[in-house]
Amino acid sequence: MAWIWNRILPKARHAGTAPSAQIDGYIAGLIRPDRPGLALTVLKGGVVVHAAGYGLANMDGRAITPDTIFHLASCGKQFTGLGISMLADEGKLDVDDSLGKYLPTLSGFGPEMTIRRLLHHTSGIRDLYDEEGFEKVLARFERATNADMIRTYADLGCPMATDGCRPGDEFFYSNSGYELLGAVIETVSGQSYHDFFQQRVFDVVGMKDTFSIPDQRTGDPRCATGYFRDDRGGYVVHGGFGHDEIVGSGSFYTTVSDLGLYDRALATNSLLSEAGMREIFTSGRTNDGSATNYGFGWYVGVNHLGRFAEHEGSWSGFYSYICRYLDQPLSIFVLSNHPDLDLFEIASETTAAFD
Repeated sequence: MAWIWNRILPKARHAGTAPSAQIDGYIAGLIRPDRPGLALTVLKGGVVVHAAGYGLANMDGRAITPDTIFHLASCGKQFTGLGISMLADEGKLDVDDSLGKYLPTLSGFGPEMTIRRLLHHTSGIRDLYDEEGFEKVLARFERATNADMIRTYADLGCPMATDGCRPGDEFFYSNSGYELLGAVIETVSGQSYHDFFQQRVFDVVGMKDTFSIPDQRTGDPRCATGYFRDDRGGYVVHGGFGHDEIVGSGSFYTTVSDLGLYDRALATNSLLSEAGMREIFTSGRTNDGSATNYGFGWYVGVNHLGRFAEHEGSWSGFYSYICRYLDQPLSIFVLSNHPDLDLFEIASETTAAFD
């Protein structure tokens, strides 16, 4: 994928217009009130300066608000990175240990297949979601789990995406690699992935509407419905995929309100040591020393506001974008069920309005 930060550029300001009014007017030109939409929250200096919903959570007429619950998609990788870092802070694992130390079934992958390389997407491991016939592979399991993912990797024999590639040689984005990290969290903590984050993060921060699936709260009437476009341009309920019990690469639901609470916890090192937080937002490097511009579940880069960390996601008709500026007290969270929006562009306009 293209580096996201190349697209977050300064925008023209609208003199005399308050930032929130600028954004309301801009998004009103993108979203009809009777169509799917988005929720947006902006924090500046740890304070919410804009929180709004636009469009419909469901085509039955429920409006989106800052408390509407959306699937976080791949933006959820940040939690896996956080969980691994928390366990490392406690001395329960070392990110430079091999994967096989914690998942012995995969010890044949060798000592170079480390936790750090999986976090940085430099392990070179195959992303099973890009494999031809992946659906048929997991169809042999009634309800696929991380244990099934591990067995599938063990059966493959060669884990590498590129012939002749060694761990660390290149950046290769792998959802499946993060699901193996999800299994490491469960093994080391002795808890399910769901319970680990519920008890160690969400309950601590007060994120009452954030959870890892499977969870009965996906039936909450405040949950948005994900949509895609059909051949005639209509909005069709996505319906989801059959792999929602595989966790680690993006198995969370949340609200922009809860993400605001989470942002404050990160800013105050409430969940992790200061050193741990620095490591999360530090780029990985390949064997030749090249920066990957990916930390622990975040893309990292520099633009006109300095250093920042961000991610985007798309899954089951849900779309997400998150950005935290590390040298400026500014964070932007966008969650959507609208298949046609450019969330990067919306974030760019929002950045220009509030920086």
